[in-house]
Amino acid sequence: MQDQSQKITYGAMMLALFTIFLAGAIYIPILGSIIIIFIPLPIILYRLRHDRSSTIFVVVAGSILSLIVGGILLVPFALIFGVLGFFIAESVLLGKSKLYTFMASGLFFIVTGVLAYLIAALVFEINAIDSLMGTLKEMETQFKTSLQSLGALPDSYEQIVEEAFMMYRSAIPAYFILSMYLFTFIMVIPNFELLRRLGHQVPTFPPFREMKLPVITIFVYGLLIMLPWMMDLKPESSAYLLYVNATIILRVLLLLQGLALIYYFMYKMKLPTVVTVFSTIFALLFSPITTLLGILDIGVNIRSWIGKDNLK
Repeated sequence: MQDQSQKITYGAMMLALFTIFLAGAIYIPILGSIIIIFIPLPIILYRLRHDRSSTIFVVVAGSILSLIVGGILLVPFALIFGVLGFFIAESVLLGKSKLYTFMASGLFFIVTGVLAYLIAALVFEINAIDSLMGTLKEMETQFKTSLQSLGALPDSYEQIVEEAFMMYRSAIPAYFILSMYLFTFIMVIPNFELLRRLGHQVPTFPPFREMKLPVITIFVYGLLIMLPWMMDLKPESSAYLLYVNATIILRVLLLLQGLALIYYFMYKMKLPTVVTVFSTIFALLFSPITTLLGILDIGVNIRSWIGKDNLK
């Protein structure tokens, strides 16, 4: 009876915290963007201490309370973050790595985002992509007006804008995937740190400097570079869509690989943190060079040279 009473009491506390986080994320400007990161935390904490069925009940109860707090539109967010919290806790209890939890959580956000887009388009007849492109078009029109007033409008302006908009629209899937994983990373790191400070055993990421993409990444990237010369990539074709999105994602990965190499060099040289910070800024400013370093790191194994005695 005492254990049951503790379970109910703790569940009520986590349920209240979950609801407060939901309300704060919606109603508190600026600070809400930080609070949203911790919405899954109460569900994670409860699952780490109690059984699955009780946790599922807390998630359902939290979704019902969200209906009272924010109306019907808040319920999907409560379900998404509640299920995510449950999944993250399960991963911790099953001994999964932090990378596994990160990748799976990002995939969960991607799937739910696609489902939300389809529901909005089919049920409510709201096309998020068209709305985004409409907003960009309005901004472009204002920019064009400013250039015309200054007499600095290029002759080929319309063609440049048309090609840019075609590329932006085609690249939306890649930007969506990358943004979901960026949000997941921002969410997983502080939540795991809080769990660790609260006494829970949680996995850790290996040091970023140890990142090493497989060699096949170079061959895939090389194939993508040659693809425009191998076939006619029409902007409306599926091949063009695949080419644009795969290229963007691979370039980001290779950029990260180049940064990892720089961090590895800084670590081996035992340079101060301030040097690493400035190196990161310059690496991002000169991203093509950093990407090239990433390619060389994968294919040539530059790290073996850095580790030689004469560089220590």
